Formats: sequence, C-alpha cells, structure tokens
Amino acid sequence: MSALWVVIIFLVLLAVLYPTAWKNVLAGLKKREDRIRKDIAEAEEARAKAEATLKEYGAQLASAEGKVRDMINSATKDGERVATEIRMRAQAEAEDAKKRAMKDIDTAKQQALAEIYQRAAELSTSIAEKILRRNINAEDQKDLVKRSLDELQSVGR
Repeated sequence: MSALWVVIIFLVLLAVLYPTAWKNVLAGLKKREDRIRKDIAEAEEARAKAEATLKEYGAQLASAEGKVRDMINSATKDGERVATEIRMRAQAEAEDAKKRAMKDIDTAKQQALAEIYQRAAELSTSIAEKILRRNINAEDQKDLVKRSLDELQSVGR
C-alpha cells in the first residue's frame, strides 16, 4: 500500500511541477545539449586547424632538411676546394724550394769552378816561377809539364 501512495504522490507532484519546473528543466537540458554540440564543433575545428598546422610544420621541416642538406653539400664542396688550393700552394712552394736549391747548387758549382781556375792559375804561376829560377833541359821541361798536368787533374777532381 505504501507503494501506491508513492505512485499517487509522484503523479500529483508531476502534475504540479510539469507546467513550471519541467519546462525549465527541459530548457536547461536543451541549452546544455546546444553547448555540448557547440563545444564538439569547436573541438573539431581546432583539430582540423591542428592537423593543418602539423602539415605546414612538416612541410617546413622537410624544407629545412633540404636546406641543411644543401648547406652541408656546399660546405663539403668548399672544403674540397680549399683542400685543393692548399695542395696546389704546397706543390708550388715545393717547386719554388726545389728551384732555389738548384740555383744554390749552381752557384756553389760556379764558385768551386772559379776556385779551381784560380788554383790552376796559381799552380801555373808557381811552376813558371820554378822554371825561371832554374835552368832546364828538354827532359826537365817534359817532367815539369807532366807534373803540372797531374796537379791540374788532381785539383779538378
């Protein structure tokens, strides 16, 4: 029986509250539904914007990677060019050093030959002096010429 009273009280309460409270509850639920739909639409729009931004960033990243690759390639080419220039300069400097050494050798050779000629002249003068101091015969003259030639050959070596 108490269940019957609960049902009766519920129906009376429903009849009294329907025109006043029920309309407000339905209006509140409708506003809530509209707000939720609006939030879902905004979230969907934000998701679409995020995807577009992500694609744009991906494209920018790919472009940046391409630029980095180009910069690395350029730097590599520059490095190779600089290395080639350094190698060429080193070869030119080595060639210059070789030429200077050859020139120094030629100068030393010329000085040595000049010294040999000077010594030969001194020996000739010395031999002539010895010849003039002494009276020589044909045999002595041959002997002096032979010794002079031997001395010149030993100086030339």
